[in-house]
Amino acid sequence: MKRREQYHAVVYALRHSTGLLYLGDLGCARWASLVVSGPARGQMWGDHTADGGGFFPLVDDDGRRMGFARWYRRWLDEAEEQVMRDAR
Repeated sequence: MKRREQYHAVVYALRHSTGLLYLGDLGCARWASLVVSGPARGQMWGDHTADGGGFFPLVDDDGRRMGFARWYRRWLDEAEEQVMRDAR
């Protein structure tokens, strides 16, 4: 197996994304996901496996891990700001 094929076999194995509910496309095949099972249940995680960044917890400005409610409120605020900018 070639090096790249080995990398893909490990990084893209289903066991790494089992228990994730993909909620938001962050662009360039990067995703925001809600963990729905396991010890991180209720937390939002980023999936940047497409560019080699792997999985990691999403954090707010204070460095605290985000749960769904905080992530969703932040997403709504950013969406509202974008609509207001576009309306000008």
